[in-house]
Amino acid sequence: MTDDKDRSGYYQSIARAFVERRGAPLLLSPRDQALIGSWEARRIPLRVVLEAIARTFDDLRSAGRARRGISLGRCERRVDEAFAQHRDRGAGGRATAGTGLGKPERARREIEKALRGLPPEDGEMAGLLRSALTALDTSKPDEAVLERIDADVEEILWARATAAEKAAAASEARRELRGRASADLAGDARRRVVMAARACRRIPHASLFYH
Repeated sequence: MTDDKDRSGYYQSIARAFVERRGAPLLLSPRDQALIGSWEARRIPLRVVLEAIARTFDDLRSAGRARRGISLGRCERRVDEAFAQHRDRGAGGRATAGTGLGKPERARREIEKALRGLPPEDGEMAGLLRSALTALDTSKPDEAVLERIDADVEEILWARATAAEKAAAASEARRELRGRASADLAGDARRRVVMAARACRRIPHASLFYH
């Protein structure tokens, strides 16, 4: 096994941030090490990974869950979601780059743009996006409210996905595992479907974490 001091700065920064929050054990498992390698190979920005790790532990604390002993894989969903949003901003949000906008204003602009692009008959999604705008229209938006809106959006996107889309996502998830066990294959497939639907329909997150 490669000694940590011989690894990249990317690896060391992620390992240090994760272990500091988790506590013992102080060493990462081979699977956790491979996961960092996959993030680096995918060119996921270090900032995106570190924010996702912080958010994962915030979730655990809010839920009253123990943090000691968890694996880095627990952060994988947050990393994938944050990276998808990062790419969406890169593809469609360059016009706001460098403007100095705060997170609430960036979120508001993306949601307003998504509302304008919705078909008139999609009142269900429009209602959720308008609720997000209302939640953002305060001096200190309630992140818990924004996260609930995101969860409701994801329920709609999952419910609208076709059986073929769900089957393809499950197949892709199994293929990427390459024989390794997964504690949540169904959840992984669902995340893939929802992320693809968000990207295709340009539905942004309400949570400020993604902005």
